[in-house]
Amino acid sequence: MVGPGLGRYTPGAILFRQACQLLLPRRCPLCGRVLGGVPDCPDCALEWKIRTRWPGPGPYAPPPALGGGIVAWAAAPFWYAGGIRDAVHRAKYGGQPWTAVQLGCALAGRLFGAEIRVRAGVEVPVPLAAPPVDCDLIVPVPSSGRGRSYNVPALLGMPLAHALGIPLDETALRRTRKGRAQAGLTREERLVNAAGLFRADPDRAAGRRVLLVDDVITTGATAAACARALTAAGAEWVAVAGLAASRQNQSLPARPGQPFDLDDAPGEAEDFV
Repeated sequence: MVGPGLGRYTPGAILFRQACQLLLPRRCPLCGRVLGGVPDCPDCALEWKIRTRWPGPGPYAPPPALGGGIVAWAAAPFWYAGGIRDAVHRAKYGGQPWTAVQLGCALAGRLFGAEIRVRAGVEVPVPLAAPPVDCDLIVPVPSSGRGRSYNVPALLGMPLAHALGIPLDETALRRTRKGRAQAGLTREERLVNAAGLFRADPDRAAGRRVLLVDDVITTGATAAACARALTAAGAEWVAVAGLAASRQNQSLPARPGQPFDLDDAPGEAEDFV
C-alpha cells in the first residue's frame, strides 16, 4: 500500500514523511544514494543533464483548444534511457512508490519550471503563482493492475497537481479490461489493442481541460486511447505530460504548447498498455 501522505503536501502529510526519514531516508531516484536534506545528488548531476531533452524550462503557453490531432499538446522532458529508465523500473517493478513521487517533482520542475524545496528530507514543490497551463484537472493513466498496489502515473501527478494548483482525479478514467502484450505487434495492431481500453466518467470529465499524466510515451497508443475516452466523455480538450519519451520517438515535443498528433508518433511498442 502507498504510505500516508506519500505524494501529498498537507502539513500533516509532510510531517509524517519527515518522521519517516529516520527509517527511510530520502535517496536519489537515479542511483539510490542517501541524500537526506541535500537538494541534489552530486553523483547524478551529469546523468540528469544528458537525459534532459532540452536545456531548461522557459515561458510557454499551450493553445486554448485542440490542435490538429487527438490532443492539444503532448510533451516529455526526459529521455527514457539510463538512470531515468532504471528509476521508472524501480518505481513500477521494484516496489518503490516514493521514487515515482520524486520523479514527479522532477517532472514539475523541468516541464513547468516549479521550484522544488527540500524540507527536512522531503521534497515539496512550490505552488506556481501563474501556472503556464490552462488545464483545470489532472488525470493519471490508470494502472495496468499488474502486481502493484499503487499507480505510478498518479504518484507522478501529485507533485504536479500541487505545483500547478490543479486537482488530481484518479477516478475520472478507468480501464475496461487488461491490455495484451504490445511487443511484436505492428503499429496498426497496437492501436487496435488500445482501442476501447479506457472509459471516462462524464460526471468528472465533461467540460474539463484535462492534463493527462503518464510515465513513458513510446508509440503514444495508450495516451491517445485515454484522450479519446476523455473527449468522448465531454472533456473540452486533453493535453499529455509524460515523464520520458523513448529514443525512437524523436518527434515528441520536449516542452508543452506544441500541438502533436499521438496517432502519428513513431516509436517502439510499450510492453503493455
